[in-house]
Amino acid sequence: MRYFSVLLSVVRDVLADKTRRKISQQEISACCDDLARQIRRSYEPNLIIAIGAGGSVPGELMAENLGIPIVHVVIRRNINIARRYSLDPIPLRWIMSLYHHFLFQTVKPTLSEDIDIIFSDKKVLVVDDTVHTGATFNVINAYLKRAGALDVKVAALSYVFNRQPDFYALPRGNYSFPWSRDYNPEP
Repeated sequence: MRYFSVLLSVVRDVLADKTRRKISQQEISACCDDLARQIRRSYEPNLIIAIGAGGSVPGELMAENLGIPIVHVVIRRNINIARRYSLDPIPLRWIMSLYHHFLFQTVKPTLSEDIDIIFSDKKVLVVDDTVHTGATFNVINAYLKRAGALDVKVAALSYVFNRQPDFYALPRGNYSFPWSRDYNPEP
């Protein structure tokens, strides 16, 4: 049953890649303002953790808007295949895309290095651009709890499937942001 669930997630990921909506820098600014308003109403974080690279821009905008410090961290999945197979023949492109999404669903992300900050008794807001599987947040949440964080909440511009962040600005869906590899600005 677990394999069927992973296969279903892989197929959803591949199909979602084909339906991405481009989000402009102006829309990102508006979304971050909206997120900051949501957060002010119900949460008072002491610190923002931005998951790089996707969470860097929204994290910086929200840290400035909320007037709190920000720390950038890198969480990676060690997937050793190149995702540049768009010029391959279509059957090979689909196979490589399926394989990449399978690895994305099954390889656990890891924190690149320890964070040199004391988190004791702090309310932390973790920021990323999109929540996919939620595995990235599970890793940082476990780290922050072990480090003594009082409370951890998640903010993201969007989410793809059923795992909703605590705060989000865009409806569920698949988006392409200016920092995304697949983002090609209109001429």
